Amino acid sequence: MDQINPNVHGRVPPKAVIITSGSELMLGQMADTNSAWLSAWLSERGVNVVRHVSVGDDLGALVSVLTDSLRDYEVTLVTGGLGPTEDDLTRLAVARTLGKPLEYRPALATQIVSFMIGHGHSCSSNNFRQAWLPAGCFLVENPWGTAPAFSVEEKNRVMLFTPGVPQEMKNIVNVFLGPKLAEKFPARLGHHRTTIIRASALGESLVDDLLGDLIRSSKNPVLGLLAGAYETRILITSKAMDAREADRLEAPIVSEIVKRLGPNYVGQGDLTLAKAVCLELKKRSLRLGLVDTFTLGSAGKMFLDHLEPENLAALVNAGENSIDSAVGYLFGTLGADLVGIIQNHDPGQTAQVFEKAQKAEVEPPPLSMETRVKATVIQKTPSGYREIASDVPKVGRTKAMAMARAGALMALLLWNHLKNLDQE
Repeated sequence: MDQINPNVHGRVPPKAVIITSGSELMLGQMADTNSAWLSAWLSERGVNVVRHVSVGDDLGALVSVLTDSLRDYEVTLVTGGLGPTEDDLTRLAVARTLGKPLEYRPALATQIVSFMIGHGHSCSSNNFRQAWLPAGCFLVENPWGTAPAFSVEEKNRVMLFTPGVPQEMKNIVNVFLGPKLAEKFPARLGHHRTTIIRASALGESLVDDLLGDLIRSSKNPVLGLLAGAYETRILITSKAMDAREADRLEAPIVSEIVKRLGPNYVGQGDLTLAKAVCLELKKRSLRLGLVDTFTLGSAGKMFLDHLEPENLAALVNAGENSIDSAVGYLFGTLGADLVGIIQNHDPGQTAQVFEKAQKAEVEPPPLSMETRVKATVIQKTPSGYREIASDVPKVGRTKAMAMARAGALMALLLWNHLKNLDQE
């Protein structure tokens, strides 16, 4: 077997392929979230995922992919195609790949019937298709659904077949595959981890200027950048014997990155800019109100997901002509300390341009596809209200893009204001 990138301490981690089955994936009717979860799960345990494959409900294609996987990879994970219908072909494809027949398992059929009845469902004849498994395979218990999982072990190979239902798949992988990998590859597994550091108001190129020397020289941990709306994520991926060694490897580089980012450092892990804003509001016992005339509330959802009830005045969807009354309601009636306003910048601008061009009997200028959104933050003062932050960036070539980035812009304005309170 050819060698792959060695892990720490001379280890060569087992290679893995992830296969998702189902024509719904090919037709774009369903997103493949299973592969992303499985890749992260395997990587954390020191398994090197080198290939993702999605296959429709086609027996020949499935057999071809499984044949290649059995030959080339030590760990194969397959999700989907284990249901009771005619287009669930994984069981038959595995049998063809191994050159073995399908065999009926009466005890499994009894389990399926019990599960169906226990959950208030009637059992039809096609449910018994799930009791046919490739001869010689190992049944893997699935108490979370009717579709049985199973595994195949050939020499130093492990192939696990699970239902495509995400929660069933995750439970089976956690319960069965963790111990199986430790048993099969005891000297070749390690601890892989990716730590995320978030920087606000810095584009990817600026972060690269700040951290370029660290990125270029990084080997273990390895550094990478991932751009987002008004933030850049720094990915720190380490390979170690265990979590303690990973902590030791990452500590100096994390410290240096935080130092270089300075006031643009937001936090680590899942601490998004919006979540950091919500934590600051809680720490300072401030109430936030939001007025949205542009995104029908979608921009405020990132705050609603994390705000404590005592820190939320309300999210008000309002028309352009109702902004002043909505702001007064949030401050006066609901006791908000800060109000954020999200609106389409110059919503009537295009119509005005065409009207002026028509009156002047000239050709109107070419239309720009760029949509601009205005975000404003207003603070309550003893004498009334005052605007403390406002921005009108060109945030999207389409309205949909602008709407998606509007909440991130509001989070940035709020974060900058709350962060600066300590300096006043």
